[in-house]
Amino acid sequence: MKFSIKFSLLLLVVAAFSFTACKDDDEKSAEELLTAASCWSPTKDELFNSTTNKWEDQGVDDCTKDDCTKFNSDKTASFDEGATKCDPSDPQTNTGTWSLSADGKTLTATIGGDTSSATIVELTSSKLVLEYEFFGIKFRSTMEAN
Repeated sequence: MKFSIKFSLLLLVVAAFSFTACKDDDEKSAEELLTAASCWSPTKDELFNSTTNKWEDQGVDDCTKDDCTKFNSDKTASFDEGATKCDPSDPQTNTGTWSLSADGKTLTATIGGDTSSATIVELTSSKLVLEYEFFGIKFRSTMEAN
């Protein structure tokens, strides 16, 4: 009986260390999460209403839903308009560069000659939420990995 209890306790300790060790292996940096996705596509756009102090869903245009942004590990980026373009005169693909702040909370991208920065609100292997300001108006964009 003593052997059984000691053996059970030993198994619990080994299991606890195993789970702890695996957790570190599964944690990825913001850079790893951004570059792991083959494509980030928009799923939700919101505008901050300063009168109500709430985020308001602005929807995503059908011609934007198939857009694809790719962040590569060499710090290059590409943006593809997808099969449906909002403006037929826009180029199908634009390329550029990207970087992360030292704390991994600010994403800066230069694509097609335009540079913008956004705060990373949420980043998982399947979801990217960015907040940014444009002419003093706050926006929040949600993207999903494809």
